[in-house]
Amino acid sequence: MDIFLVIIGSILFLICGWFALSTHTVVKSQSNWDEVYKALEEKGMSVPEEEAYRVMQKLNFWFSFAAFLGLLLLIGGILLIIF
Repeated sequence: MDIFLVIIGSILFLICGWFALSTHTVVKSQSNWDEVYKALEEKGMSVPEEEAYRVMQKLNFWFSFAAFLGLLLLIGGILLIIF
């Protein structure tokens, strides 16, 4: 059980942490956001800019939450191995 927690926690933390950092960079930087929205327009997606920004903020929240959960699982698994 403890090895399972470490493996799942580390995978969740690494993958969701990377996505959380990516979406955070897009949301907080105007130049990055302009590039992302321009790419959406080039692909032919007709989404209002406000709606796309709101979806990106929600993705940032959920990826950050999942990364935090993965970190908790990782720490819990390590503590179970130690004790």
